[in-house]
Amino acid sequence: MIPCPYWENEMNRRPRPSNRMPNRPPRRQPASAAEPTAAPSRVPSSWTWFMDEALPNWVKNRYAPQESWKGKPFNEEDARFFIKGIRELSDLFTDERPRRLPAYLNHPKYRSSYLLYWLPLQSAKFCSLFDEHRAALEAALEHGMKTGTMRLLDLGSGPGTASLALLLTLLDPKTKKEAIPPKIEITLVDQNASILQDGKQLLEIVASHFPKLKDRVEVRTVAQDWAQFAARDWQGESSLVLFGHVLNEGLMTVSGEAAKPDLRKFANLFQGLAGGGILLVEPASKTSSQLVSRLRDAWIGEGLVEEKPESIWGPCLHAGRCPLALGKDWCHFSIPVKLPSKWFTYFSKGLSTEREWLKFSYLWIASRTNPARPLPRNVRRVISDPLRAKTPRLPDLVLLCEPETSARYPLPKGKRLWRGDLIELKK
Repeated sequence: MIPCPYWENEMNRRPRPSNRMPNRPPRRQPASAAEPTAAPSRVPSSWTWFMDEALPNWVKNRYAPQESWKGKPFNEEDARFFIKGIRELSDLFTDERPRRLPAYLNHPKYRSSYLLYWLPLQSAKFCSLFDEHRAALEAALEHGMKTGTMRLLDLGSGPGTASLALLLTLLDPKTKKEAIPPKIEITLVDQNASILQDGKQLLEIVASHFPKLKDRVEVRTVAQDWAQFAARDWQGESSLVLFGHVLNEGLMTVSGEAAKPDLRKFANLFQGLAGGGILLVEPASKTSSQLVSRLRDAWIGEGLVEEKPESIWGPCLHAGRCPLALGKDWCHFSIPVKLPSKWFTYFSKGLSTEREWLKFSYLWIASRTNPARPLPRNVRRVISDPLRAKTPRLPDLVLLCEPETSARYPLPKGKRLWRGDLIELKK
């Protein structure tokens, strides 16, 4: 537990630099596009209700230090109070943090701070991917309909961030009520028992608030290391396995840039993998992103994942070795976004980090029973922002994802492509 008072006045703080990314032109239709370029990230309408009403009111009732504060709607005075803990937790997450973060979720102040700011931010990433890879989500739902129960395994779940994003996505009109399995069984696995209980209650709030989900959702919590649980205790088929920001914790067998992942932690998951497969979402940093790439290559190399494009929902369009698993570049994505939440916007401004982008790396592995639907063989994914030419006579370039090594693609004059876009090469 972090040794500091429950609620304390802000300490003298250094000026907070902005981490806003440089402005860039709006996305445009690329030459010979296979489909329109990626649209700004979209979260379901229920996301705004949850983040502006249900979540802050629940946090206030559970974590406010005075009883007289409870039972009243969350307001700006509450926001000014809670942002103190959010700022302190943000400082723990900066580059100046110690090599090993303290167990911040054991502390009520930081636990409530995480719920109010980082839960909305991380859940928006999952919502964006559920929307982009709709077919993968439908595969998970179809498996649940077939078996009678959609079994969702959320490893290293924290407060059930990924699972909350899934339930909120199911409330979108795109998903008809009759397409939702009669039972949704969610298993949250995390070492912190307190944050698990928070997540369980929040999931139950969502499930009970809407007729579309009422009496369908059952939440189970397991206070245990996710790797131990996955390797030894998880049994049977899973409709969807979710990882969110947990892979950098004790995954590598040795240290160093070329370290190999410890596959013993995952073998049991693949034995019962069905439905929508496995979705991993990690930070957009070089270390985390290249870890995802090396894990992907190891799964394929050891035969846990078949070496064919149908084995991957995204972002990869091929099953060859990832060209960005090592070296100076790495596979990550930045999606322009304006998250529709009053309180998230308030806290972002208070941190001087207004969120104009969702930045992450990810990998979505398909199950063998529900393979992905590959795009035409001449479609490529852009894995860089435009690279300026050294002289005005030469065209700007972008990198394209190819097996083993990335390809350089010259941009047609007046056209722009951005990281994550899909293009169709001339045959």
